[in-house]
Amino acid sequence: MDGKQIATAKLPNYPKLKVKFSSSGPALIQLVESQHKLSFEADGNIEVLCQDSGMRGCWFRCKILRVSEKRLKVKYDDILDCDAPEKLEEWIPSYRVVNPDKLRMRCTGRLTVRPRPLEDTTTLYFDL
Repeated sequence: MDGKQIATAKLPNYPKLKVKFSSSGPALIQLVESQHKLSFEADGNIEVLCQDSGMRGCWFRCKILRVSEKRLKVKYDDILDCDAPEKLEEWIPSYRVVNPDKLRMRCTGRLTVRPRPLEDTTTLYFDL
């Protein structure tokens, strides 16, 4: 390698955060850049954030049944319909922003829908 060559690496592109410190309460964290738009397809797997009072903050696994311009019809993997013996199906907004939490500990601008993480199929064995 020639002494004049310099190795360069492209840094990953992380979202920029803005932090506001307040003397009267906790710090407020905001995303400065807009989030990437997600693309949805029927038969895709996603997670939906619940913001109902009894289940606030829980992510539920779903399968996308239908896609429209602003909504997704999903079927939950782990929630049964209270009126039928099948799994719950409902229409949800595809790009709804999460309501801020009372303590303002979470980033504002998060969406209520996210891609489902890949399942780890690695089998680990331990010798005892």
